[in-house]
Amino acid sequence: MIGITFIGSGSKGNCALLELGGRYYLLDAGLSCRRVKEFLEARKLGFEDLSGIFITHEHDDHIKGLRVLLSRRSDLPVYSTRGTMCALGAKNIEIANHVEMRYGHNLEVNNCSCLPFKVPHDATEPAGLHFSGSGKVMCLATDLGHVTPEVIEHMKEADLVCIESNYDEDMLRSCSYPAWLKRRIRSPMGHLPNEGVRGILSRMKKVPEVVVLMHVSQESNTSALVKGSLEPFFDNSGAKFRTARFSVAEQDHYGERLTVGSKLPEALRQSLLFPDIKRETSKAVAR
Repeated sequence: MIGITFIGSGSKGNCALLELGGRYYLLDAGLSCRRVKEFLEARKLGFEDLSGIFITHEHDDHIKGLRVLLSRRSDLPVYSTRGTMCALGAKNIEIANHVEMRYGHNLEVNNCSCLPFKVPHDATEPAGLHFSGSGKVMCLATDLGHVTPEVIEHMKEADLVCIESNYDEDMLRSCSYPAWLKRRIRSPMGHLPNEGVRGILSRMKKVPEVVVLMHVSQESNTSALVKGSLEPFFDNSGAKFRTARFSVAEQDHYGERLTVGSKLPEALRQSLLFPDIKRETSKAVAR
């Protein structure tokens, strides 16, 4: 079984709990150690139940809780590329147990396979992650300035897809960010706009069971806009994607536990299906 629960995701910090073959791992550590501890305790878990941490890249919103977390579990394996490891060292974060990830090379993790791949972002050696096990695939790509053929190749047959949907162009244009930051976000090595998600979904070879839209900016995006941006895609793709579950990871609230092949409660399922997107978007506009 492969699964993910977002502890928090957005411009202020990113961290999620991965379930790989019955063991628990963190995906990034961009939230406070206290918040991660509270999340684990709410699920009757503790730091002792973690088997490792995957770090996608060294930007603060993905690693700012790492130093304190490792002070609690210095033996915890940290999975990252060599470039990310060097960048963490430059930030004076000591890693006692580093497991190197290399683009295009499979890494066995508790009876699952992890295949890191390159993503276009202005970090040292950032990685997307392609997990497979028990005939299922989960693929994650966050912090990417544009959609590359390599990203599509890893995403196209995933059962559980986690994709960045960072900003809405109109909101970014008018938000309080300085001009240099807006240019960085829009750049080919920056972040993916809402419309970029359609570029991935439209090229998939099968309909995924679960799609999670993550790293939503609190300054230049909203959940309603993220969902509303998918309307043209659904209008053009017909009914086939209506079988997928769609969820938007939030910055300040825990996400649902999503596992490949699992069933959500009917009330939650209805709230995530596309037919409700237009209703939610209309309410947002009305407000």
